[in-house]
Amino acid sequence: MSALSPPSTTTTLPPRRSTPSEPAAQLGPSGVTTVALTVLIAAAVTCCVLLVALVTRLALASQARGWLHYTFPGVPARLNSAVWIFTSNSRELLGVLGLLLIAQIAARRDDGPTRAQRLLRAGGELVLAGAITANVLVVGGAVGAYGERMVRAMLPHGPFEVSAYSLALALYLQGRHRPLPVVRTAGTIAAGVALLALAALLETFR
Repeated sequence: MSALSPPSTTTTLPPRRSTPSEPAAQLGPSGVTTVALTVLIAAAVTCCVLLVALVTRLALASQARGWLHYTFPGVPARLNSAVWIFTSNSRELLGVLGLLLIAQIAARRDDGPTRAQRLLRAGGELVLAGAITANVLVVGGAVGAYGERMVRAMLPHGPFEVSAYSLALALYLQGRHRPLPVVRTAGTIAAGVALLALAALLETFR
């Protein structure tokens, strides 16, 4: 190298940190996407419901009918009926979203979640697990007790309700320990609300 040549300089750039808006942030636990995680949750819940239904059908059908006392009166085909159904179903969705809000606030702290936030999250998850278990037992028991009659009563709106709740649970699992992009999170929540609204309309005006 000539003595007159300027010394070569190499600028070492710091490693680029991923941000919540990048595609990688769309991945949930173990790199699973939101849609895939939603499908997995819905499939798991459906399998649990079918298992409870099978056990009930084989051993507890008459007892379950005595406990449930379902009469299948139907839903009046009025808009206020759809609004009431939507409002009722939205409570569980709001519970999951409230838990997600706590997790997101904690995830955005530079020094990590506080003890109070960890306790709130753990308590909320315990309540959520209890609610999911209760719903699986009731729905599965009803299907096992009443068979095809109950299945007809759950269609066509049932799958849309399951999809909405599964979507909310998938979003929570993704944002349980790390911040999520605000725009994508809002879009996912809007999709869940839209699914519940569609389910309420189908149940009312089928």
